[in-house]
Amino acid sequence: MNPTSTMQPPAQQMNFQQPQGMIASYPQTNATLALVLSIIGIVLSFIYGLGILFAIPALILANKSLNITNQIPGHPDAGIAKAAKICSWVAVGIFIFTILMIVLSIVLYVWASSIATNP
Repeated sequence: MNPTSTMQPPAQQMNFQQPQGMIASYPQTNATLALVLSIIGIVLSFIYGLGILFAIPALILANKSLNITNQIPGHPDAGIAKAAKICSWVAVGIFIFTILMIVLSIVLYVWASSIATNP
């Protein structure tokens, strides 16, 4: 045997392919838009309750998205739609709380000013 020549096995090629039949298509939803609107609604709810203008449409979109995702198990937008619905309800709650605080502050101001003017 010649020491300069070495025997090496031929290089093998490995082909990795994805199975074509395993890809599932899901119907599109507006869950991401609903989540963005609901987060904007939460932020704007602290500014005189303006967030309700974003929270109500977000709640409608989240419910429509949940209707779609509940029909198809394993839909990738299911969690986003649930989060959007929860965030929308939080924004509505903050709006109600803000309005109640504004009304309470007006009532207390009127009551305190009536006590101050009547000795």
